[in-house]
Amino acid sequence: MGSLGHANPSFPVLDDTRPDDRSLPAFMVSTTRGFLPRMDPIETLPPDFDVLESILQRMPVKTLSGEPGLLAHGKLGETVSKELPDLTDAVEKYKDDLPLMNALYRDYSFLASAYLLEPCHERFVRGEGYGLARDVLPANIARPIAKCAALYVFLFSSLHLSTVLQPPICASRSTDS
Repeated sequence: MGSLGHANPSFPVLDDTRPDDRSLPAFMVSTTRGFLPRMDPIETLPPDFDVLESILQRMPVKTLSGEPGLLAHGKLGETVSKELPDLTDAVEKYKDDLPLMNALYRDYSFLASAYLLEPCHERFVRGEGYGLARDVLPANIARPIAKCAALYVFLFSSLHLSTVLQPPICASRSTDS
């Protein structure tokens, strides 16, 4: 019970994870890695994202060097405003690199969360209630993360929707009556 025996799955299962193929999404099912990503996560972003990487490395309450980071000093918001350019065009430049889109989405998600919740952390450290988070995500975070999401979803969808979803679900619905 619970076993499918030798039934063929209705989705692609890779025998070779092809870790060097950047046109495939990071998350696919394989015989060697199961449901884990088909390659190790990207640890270093391309040079176009050095400013983002620098902020991420300085962001934690305690950095890898053991020193207090931007969140420890309540300086993340200020740093994002002063140092982080809108890297949407750089994201577009790498639009065909699905594992990189995944890594950028991951990194911008961490930054967005930390940025929005920084005031809550500051109040907590002072012994106060958490209070409210920031209610606006600045364009230099919002636009690149939205671009990553749009590109990744579009590319992933175009590669895999036909193997995952039934045609009626994929069909566009007419609003005309």
